[in-house]
Amino acid sequence: MTQAAYGELEIGSRSSRILTQSLRFVLEERAVRFFVVGILIALASLFSLVETPIEVDSGWLFVIPVAISSIAAGLKEGLVVSLGAAAMAALFDVSRTDTAANSALITTVFAARFALYGITAGVLGAFAEAHYAVQTSFKRLARLDPLTKVANITTFYEELETLEKAGASYALVMMDVDDLKLLNDRYGHQAGSAAIQAVADVLRRSTRGTDSIARYGGDEFVMILRGTDRTGCQIVLNRVRNTLLNEGIPSVPGAPLFLSAGVALAGEDGTTSEDLLATADAAMYVDKALRKTGRAKLAERVAL
Repeated sequence: MTQAAYGELEIGSRSSRILTQSLRFVLEERAVRFFVVGILIALASLFSLVETPIEVDSGWLFVIPVAISSIAAGLKEGLVVSLGAAAMAALFDVSRTDTAANSALITTVFAARFALYGITAGVLGAFAEAHYAVQTSFKRLARLDPLTKVANITTFYEELETLEKAGASYALVMMDVDDLKLLNDRYGHQAGSAAIQAVADVLRRSTRGTDSIARYGGDEFVMILRGTDRTGCQIVLNRVRNTLLNEGIPSVPGAPLFLSAGVALAGEDGTTSEDLLATADAAMYVDKALRKTGRAKLAERVAL
């Protein structure tokens, strides 16, 4: 392919992107869409008044704004535009006839036009709503961890970036499920996965709607607690740990499910997400080491 051909291809690709972005803007921005639809209905109405050499049914032009509304916003908006389009089409259809305009004739023409536009809105609107529902479902699933149905790591980093830019007050809590390997080795990975799911469920039930929970990877979770200090974080962690102990979640004898945790406060322990993650991660491993040391000392006392 010659350089000139590559240039033409690039220009065509750029034009296509610009057109796609423009159409998306018209479809997604409600005010812009209503303006465009209004202009199209007005143009279709004016065309109805123009005398043409060949008899043309201008009513079909009203299908365009109906289709735009139905595809962009679904059945409800499509039907609303259908009503307006049918009313305008009926008025101009009657005005072009020699018959004196009367309410019965207008009603008949209106009903016929609304049937046409309503069917168009029904088909396109139903298809669009089904498409958007599937698209929304896929987008939602893409933001969740498939095993636990809490936020995944990508969603977590996006929220952390938003909070950092806003200078928000929040606490970052890193958590690790202790001794999960023992559970996997004793009862298999299915038991380990069930334990991970149970932990995620307890975290969901133990936090507020304004808080965020994400699976950080493997047996690690992270929480973002908005407007919470260290005392508040400890209250939440105690609630989670007590619930895990009291719900009878399967675990290895002598090693009940427990979360080691580390806390970092925005502003106090760092100003960037990297600083906060590093601080919380280090604190979590200190907590894990202290717990293991305490358990070892307890075992020594029992042996004596």
